[in-house]
Amino acid sequence: MKTFARVVFILLQALTAAALFMLSVHGPSGLAVAAPLYLGVAAVLTWWAGRKSWPLLIAAGAGMLAAAPGIYPVLEWAERIADERRVAATLVTEVRDEPILSADRPVGVRLSYQVVAPARGYFAILPAIDGAEGFGLRPQRWTFDGRSGIEFGPFEPGKRHAVTVELYPETYSFEPGGAVCARRLSRPLLQPRRPAPLPVEIHESPYGSAARGGREERTSGSYDMATLYLNVVAVLPACRVTP
Repeated sequence: MKTFARVVFILLQALTAAALFMLSVHGPSGLAVAAPLYLGVAAVLTWWAGRKSWPLLIAAGAGMLAAAPGIYPVLEWAERIADERRVAATLVTEVRDEPILSADRPVGVRLSYQVVAPARGYFAILPAIDGAEGFGLRPQRWTFDGRSGIEFGPFEPGKRHAVTVELYPETYSFEPGGAVCARRLSRPLLQPRRPAPLPVEIHESPYGSAARGGREERTSGSYDMATLYLNVVAVLPACRVTP
């Protein structure tokens, strides 16, 4: 009878480990390692306890099942602390900006910078340039160490990586095949103003963000967000509306 109880407990623990492993897809990545370790420890402890006594078997089997939900928040906390430390240690230098011209009109900003990351991996160390009332420029194309494409990385610890990113208004859109067009804006646009340096931050790093240990940063060049938006509409054909 105790053998049957041990098998039942271990099967339940195996299902729990499988659930933890599947949660690693959208949760802490450490669950992919913690799940099999949990199952190994739980199974051995449960089998050993079953050879001793019923009370010890129930305590070990049920206790390991009850402990499983606590693995998720512990790993989530540990990974959050590790990410915060990695971001704080990411060094961004030699930041330069220049206007992107189309038909001799500025339609975006090209930002170039050097990055030294403290760990290996694929990190979204990408910039954003914000203006008033939620209007801003977002990265749409980039090169990483001279390579263009959809891949951004991998970063190697201690290595200096050269990054160049093209930022455009949300109305600037790439169609299949590489053609560009102007999407319709669903909200009223601000009136053009005198060009001025714009706030810029680089995510996954302290650059431009006091919340991540940096300070406020602005572009060295002067731009007007409304003019950039209007220029996109003026120089690009309207995007085709698909039914």
